[in-house]
Amino acid sequence: MTKNNRRSALAFPIDLSSSLPTGAAKEAVTVLGRRITNDVYRPGEIMPTEPELAVSLNVSRATIRDAIKVLSGKGLVRTARRYGTRVRPLDEWNLLDSDVVSWHEPNHPRIGRMFAETTELRCIIEPAAAALAAERATEAQVAQILASAHAMHPGDDDLQAMFAADCLFHATVLDATGNMMMRQMQNIILTMLRISYEFGVLVVDGEPVSREGHIHVAEAIRDRNAAAAEQAMQTMLQLNRRTAVEYWTRAAAEAANKRS
Repeated sequence: MTKNNRRSALAFPIDLSSSLPTGAAKEAVTVLGRRITNDVYRPGEIMPTEPELAVSLNVSRATIRDAIKVLSGKGLVRTARRYGTRVRPLDEWNLLDSDVVSWHEPNHPRIGRMFAETTELRCIIEPAAAALAAERATEAQVAQILASAHAMHPGDDDLQAMFAADCLFHATVLDATGNMMMRQMQNIILTMLRISYEFGVLVVDGEPVSREGHIHVAEAIRDRNAAAAEQAMQTMLQLNRRTAVEYWTRAAAEAANKRS
């Protein structure tokens, strides 16, 4: 299975709510979002006119207007009468939006940095989430966390099953906190988790990342040991962070070599 095929094949086991519209407008948003995030239209550049985009995508001008409104809400573009639609600077993009992240091609240099920095963010949030889950999880949530941890088998060829178990584990831990803000981190965390599978960076020091770290977290939550759950999650994510930083450093070096 190629990396490009993995993107289309890997399905989230839970419904991640999206801010995308439906029908032709959704397709227009997706196409234009991918063009922007993959530098067809670069930050600071003025995009083609509404009629030009309508012809390019074979949709109505009203559909293009709806798509531009969605992209504006995600921080990607700004419209003005005097110049039309301009791509906004990168630091104004909503990089916690799972759509914005998923529109990047897996080999885009920016995604390596986003992967590393999201992993850093996870190291801050998820250990605390595990501690709260140990205190607040329902028995059903504890059972789901344990089952998901034990369902992870890195040596198997079924990547979808591994991904689904990984997603359910982390999503349920966040849900078990009972904290609405932490629950809303599910989309970005699971999106970046899928990217890690697409990158194929589930290997550290030549060994596949095992399920043992997940099981340690799950058992600490089961035992209602908040300190142990927090430490186990921190230990597991620090390993992921090291892998992410190594990947970003390597990707940045390769990008620099191509430019030179």
